[in-house]
Amino acid sequence: MNKNLFLLAPSLFVLSLAAVQKANQSQESLSSPIPPATESRVASMESAVVPRETADIIYINGRVITVDSANTVAQALAVKDGRILAVGATASIKKLKGTATQVVDLQGKTLIPGFIDGHSHFMGLGRSKAVDLSAPPVGTVKSIPDIVAALQAFKEKNHIKDGEWITGFGYDQDQLAEGRHPVKEDLDAAFPNNPVALQHVSGHMVLVNSYALRVSGIDSTTKNPAGGMIVRKPGTNEPTGLLQEHAGALLKRERNKKPTWEEQLQEIKDQEQFYASNGITTAQEGRTGFESLELLRKAAAADALYIDIESLPAYETVDRLLADTAAYHFGVLDHHLKLAGTKLIADGSPQGKTAYFTRPYLVDVPGCTGDDCRGIPTVTQEQFNAAVAKDFKNNIRFFVHCNGDATIDMYIKAIENADRELNTTSLGRRPVVIHAQFTRADQLDKYKELGMLPSFFTNHTFFWGDVHVRNLGKERGWFESPVKSALKRGIVITNHTDYGVTPLSQLFLLWTSVNRVSRTGQVIGPDERLTPIEGLRAITINGAYEYFEEKTKGSLEKGKLADLVILSDDPTTIDPLKIKDIHVLETIKEGKTIYRKN
Repeated sequence: MNKNLFLLAPSLFVLSLAAVQKANQSQESLSSPIPPATESRVASMESAVVPRETADIIYINGRVITVDSANTVAQALAVKDGRILAVGATASIKKLKGTATQVVDLQGKTLIPGFIDGHSHFMGLGRSKAVDLSAPPVGTVKSIPDIVAALQAFKEKNHIKDGEWITGFGYDQDQLAEGRHPVKEDLDAAFPNNPVALQHVSGHMVLVNSYALRVSGIDSTTKNPAGGMIVRKPGTNEPTGLLQEHAGALLKRERNKKPTWEEQLQEIKDQEQFYASNGITTAQEGRTGFESLELLRKAAAADALYIDIESLPAYETVDRLLADTAAYHFGVLDHHLKLAGTKLIADGSPQGKTAYFTRPYLVDVPGCTGDDCRGIPTVTQEQFNAAVAKDFKNNIRFFVHCNGDATIDMYIKAIENADRELNTTSLGRRPVVIHAQFTRADQLDKYKELGMLPSFFTNHTFFWGDVHVRNLGKERGWFESPVKSALKRGIVITNHTDYGVTPLSQLFLLWTSVNRVSRTGQVIGPDERLTPIEGLRAITINGAYEYFEEKTKGSLEKGKLADLVILSDDPTTIDPLKIKDIHVLETIKEGKTIYRKN
């Protein structure tokens, strides 16, 4: 099963009024366990051991990076009933050994908290039904002829008949030898009798051939939908085949045969194992459609989930969910599933040049003429205001996809409007800015003022850092994902892969946050590099904070869930450029091994 497909899905989470009020009252104390990271210290933590108890499992002779408020490093850890019983020196933890205690000798290996996914798309299933068109190092496609060849091989292998759709995913025009998007004519000669649709690596646009346009009724007379654009040939209204943002919804694709429940359940289990193999014990389903939500609920009811899934139902489903509060309990983790908040998509992709900026792109933008090409907002300010106000009124947390600074301005205005209109405060609600890639310095100050939590996306510095500098200039390109500037302001940050836009590897994500090295070896924004412990906190304890779960997970402290990962090396002491080469050896969820490297 190929694991690099990007399929979007929406999200939803409701916070009880009591929890919001409690969070408002304790905003200072909630921030204090997650400070800007300092140098770690080694401590025996003898006082944590209670000799009268015995552990189910003890891990000894290792590097236990606790990620607690002092970044303590210990040697050993004990687990009982799925929770951490004690952390300390090996000699002390051995005192908790009973006759039935399992002893794991780490032999110097590193033990850390389970990774907590800041944002990805867990329900991006069914990848075997499409062609991977990713560029190196993820895939092998380097040119438009490579795309055509991959599609032809897929058609032959899967015995696709005339008239049936052929789909691909992950193409990246900036990594193709031609340096451009394909156009419909690039596909027409090879596929005269099949509709073909290629999903861009960002997930924010799709390229189709003439057959697909024809069966979908899209031609020179078709108007652009709100929040979308049909890219036309210069000087004409004839579509090139590129459909941006909401224009992709104009396609009339046939529905594949629906898999059986058993097949769907197996796909979910396979996905859980894939996440666990990357050390993730808490995953996000980053935009959940209603059918996917029902599938997750059914899997949870069948006790088929063994990692925690934070589902963000699409904002468009919120009225349907609010109409049945007996069935949809927001903010409650039950059988490893929680509805964590609604997800709204407010703009597009910076590498696709549809992210919405206050200043224009510096290069040509497909579908746009003139000197004011600033991207595409996919909602209006009025829609934004109404959405935030509705969620605040119903004590639902709000997560928004925002890449460009103009979109972030809209989000800030919508929060200020909701605070004013409802006579409430966003402080304590922790509204999340998903991606937050081109946040300005003044917007960071607003995050702090309004209690907004940015979930950054430092993988972009590797995959598209060079592209951003070219498209936006050095000033904006280097300030992409300004993680260090946020930390200096005392803002709690998280980091994410947006899988399947970029690979799910949390060690590679950590590597990009620490090094910010691009494909061509350039450092993208050297002042924004994190220390390894700061980067690790962003994907552990800070991830728990994003989900209001910092009291139960995210660090290795007595009483918290025994969500653990054993690594081949210590990311805080190894050469920073080698962090991406560290392996996940074992993943433990609530004291039980859910993945072990062969």
